[in-house]
Amino acid sequence: MDIAIKAILGGALIAVLLTLARRGHYILAGLLVSVPAVSLYTWWWIGQEQGSQALRVAVRAAMWSAIPWVIYLGVVYALTGRAPLWLTLVLGVVTYLIVAAIFLLVMESRG
Repeated sequence: MDIAIKAILGGALIAVLLTLARRGHYILAGLLVSVPAVSLYTWWWIGQEQGSQALRVAVRAAMWSAIPWVIYLGVVYALTGRAPLWLTLVLGVVTYLIVAAIFLLVMESRG
């Protein structure tokens, strides 16, 4: 049941963002993507189910994920209008995954 609730909440957030974008509110949709709405209930469930130590590890990882996220956004911004949309998004995600993998390896090696 928990998974269904999580899916419904995530889907509702995506629906709101897409509705805003379809109505021309691109800046608001872009800002709301970064709102910690998804992380808020994710942190709640991790804290409740796994405890505070697991939550601290997850939050630390999320803080480090800001760097790959900004790099992803930079790639998408730089390629938008210069490459097909599908290629822009794929290259952004691939770049994110490479940088995130590097951060994951560094974080795991530090313990």
